[in-house]
Amino acid sequence: MLDVSNLKKITEKNKTVLIRFDLNIPLNSSEGYISDRIIRIKKPVLNLLRENHKVIILSHLGRPNGKISNELSLQQVVPQLEKVIEKKINFFPDCIGNEIKAKINSLEKGKVILLENCRFYKEEEENDHNFAKQLSELADVYINDAFACSHRAHASIEAISHFMPSYCGDLLEEEMINLQEVIHKPLGPALTIIGGSKISTKIAVLKNLSKKMDTIVIAGGMANNFLKYHGYNIQSSLHEENVNNLIEEIINFSAKNNCRLVLPIDVVTADKVSDKADVKECDIDNIKEQNMILDIGKNTLKLIKNEISKSKTVFWNGPLGVFETSPFDKGTVEIANFIGTLTENNKVRSFAGGGDTISALDLARVKDKFSYVSTGGGALLELIEGKKLPGLVALGIL
Repeated sequence: MLDVSNLKKITEKNKTVLIRFDLNIPLNSSEGYISDRIIRIKKPVLNLLRENHKVIILSHLGRPNGKISNELSLQQVVPQLEKVIEKKINFFPDCIGNEIKAKINSLEKGKVILLENCRFYKEEEENDHNFAKQLSELADVYINDAFACSHRAHASIEAISHFMPSYCGDLLEEEMINLQEVIHKPLGPALTIIGGSKISTKIAVLKNLSKKMDTIVIAGGMANNFLKYHGYNIQSSLHEENVNNLIEEIINFSAKNNCRLVLPIDVVTADKVSDKADVKECDIDNIKEQNMILDIGKNTLKLIKNEISKSKTVFWNGPLGVFETSPFDKGTVEIANFIGTLTENNKVRSFAGGGDTISALDLARVKDKFSYVSTGGGALLELIEGKKLPGLVALGIL
């Protein structure tokens, strides 16, 4: 059970604070681009500086597999950090050791330090307690402000809490307060849009959501599996093999909990994913040979909008089509705009999460219109599944 009634927050002043953020951001973006993950940490960092703390930022970047990699050095995010926080960032090329401790101690309070990628040490992902102890020796207190990493039992997320006073960060608190509306008792009628390609990875999510939601819209590649199960010829569409038993389980579980499942009734198809493809819109029983489903059709758009209009809470995880390529972005963008407008007019409370979902909301330029957009992908889904996230358990939240 998610308990946000007594989140443990830092109250001391004038401390050296080690704060775990998730700065695992794309590095090949256009010049001038600033990641949302960087933008979000501005407020918690400035809040700590106002209390005269020395702020040490700890994060990972990519999957270096315990080896030093210049391509995955966190030094690359310094320009974005300095632009957002408007402070000098003191980058240190390691995250443990006496040399790093001495450098930290040489700086006065009110300074911001960024440590090197903690995954350059294999002990990080092994949740090694000795490594966690070395991290703890860098500061007086620890703050977890990386919800998106909190499903990992890693040294900088879980083990470190055994060695020093540990607190919930501002961003993590924001996640917990907002997500409890979806996880526990959403205001009804409540609707979920769930996309993605693999039903096998989301069966527990779908089952748990069906206990709390009145309607679940199955979309994206996942819907293809349901259409095939119901006897429709999906031709060359993306789908998983040998999942009929899972689909049957979800259908029966949803029926038992009086949760309606909504599937596409018409689709947009093509023989390839390209903006130059020959695009066809058709009913689900009339897909052309060798074509694949790449978006929802206009009648499905109307159907989903009608369901959303009857709802008070909407949770969205996963796009409705191959939104990265036009014109197959139409369904996702139109639904995003529809939810955004309803939210602005106080007709619905809207929540979204997951990397692809956030990218889709960015594409539609409506992310700021949603009630809350979670930074979590895997962490968010595991929380909805009802799993205990190691990072939250370490702080007494679960």
